[in-house]
Amino acid sequence: MLRVRTQTARRRLAGKTGESEKNVQFDRQVFQEVDGDTHALSTVALIVEAAELAGPGRAAVLGCGSCTEIPIRLLNENFSYVDLVDLDAQALRIVEAQCRQWADANDGYRFYCTDLTGLISQIVPRAQEIVAAATDPVGCLDDLGNLLQTTAPAFWRPPDEERYSLIVCATVLTQLQATVRKRIGTIFLNRFPHYRDAMSSDERWRRRLWNFARRLEDGFIDHLETLAVPGGIICLSATVRVGWLTKVDAQILTTDGSWIATRTSRLADYLRPWDEIIAEYEWKWPRNEQEGPYWGRLYDVQAIIYRIS
Repeated sequence: MLRVRTQTARRRLAGKTGESEKNVQFDRQVFQEVDGDTHALSTVALIVEAAELAGPGRAAVLGCGSCTEIPIRLLNENFSYVDLVDLDAQALRIVEAQCRQWADANDGYRFYCTDLTGLISQIVPRAQEIVAAATDPVGCLDDLGNLLQTTAPAFWRPPDEERYSLIVCATVLTQLQATVRKRIGTIFLNRFPHYRDAMSSDERWRRRLWNFARRLEDGFIDHLETLAVPGGIICLSATVRVGWLTKVDAQILTTDGSWIATRTSRLADYLRPWDEIIAEYEWKWPRNEQEGPYWGRLYDVQAIIYRIS
C-alpha cells in the first residue's frame, strides 16, 4: 500500500481545460492511501458488471493490449464471440497463446492487429515526406499540424460488419491521439533533434494537437454507436487527470498538481444527451514509469457504463 501526499486547493487560479493546475493556492497537505492493485481490480469489476447488463451476442475489446486487466475468459463464457483489437502485435500474440491453453475456448476469440483510428497509415508516410523536405523546424511543425487537422480518421470496423452487445474500451480514449502524436514526434525529432523544446513551447502546435485530440475522441465516441446493437452496452474508462509522482521513501509518494488529459474533468461529458448512463466510477492509479526525476505518474481514472439508445 502506497501513501500519496496531495494538496487540497483553496482557490483555483488556472482553470482552462488542458492546462496544468500547479498554479493553485493550497490550504493543507493530505495523505491518501493508494493501492497499486486498485486499477486492475476496478477495471475487472467494471467489465464484469457491464457484461451482466449486456444481452447475448458478441463482445469487443478495443485496445485490449495484453489483457492483464480484462477478464477475457468470462467474456468468452458470456458471448458467442469476443473480438480482441490492438495495434501491438506482440501483446496480441501473448493473449492468443494464453487463450489456446483453454480447451473450452474453442474458436470464441478473434484477433485483429490494427490501428483503431486508421490514421497511422495515412499520416506517417506524409509526415516523413514533409519532414524530409523541411529546412525550417518551426515551419515544419506548422505543416505537421495542418496534416493532423486535415486527415480524417478511418476507424476500425469488424470485417463482417456485425454489431456488438458489449464494447469494452478500457483506458483507450486518450491513447488514440497519443499513438499518432508519438509517431509524428519521432519523425520530427529524428530530423531536428535540437528542437525538442519547440514541440512543448510552440503555442500554435500545442493548440493544433489539442484540437486534433478532442476531435478524434469525439469521433471515436460517435463511432462506438455504429459498432453496437440497439440497446448495446459500452464500458468506457479513461485517465482524465494526470500528475507526476516523486518518491519520498519506500511508502510515500508526493504530487504537486495534475493536468486534465481529456476535454473536461468529467468523462461523461463526451456522451450524447440520449445515451443512458447506468453507472459512473472513479479511482486513482499510481503507475511506476520512471521519467527524468519522477517515480511515475498518478492517474485519476473515470469509468462509465452506458447504453446505446
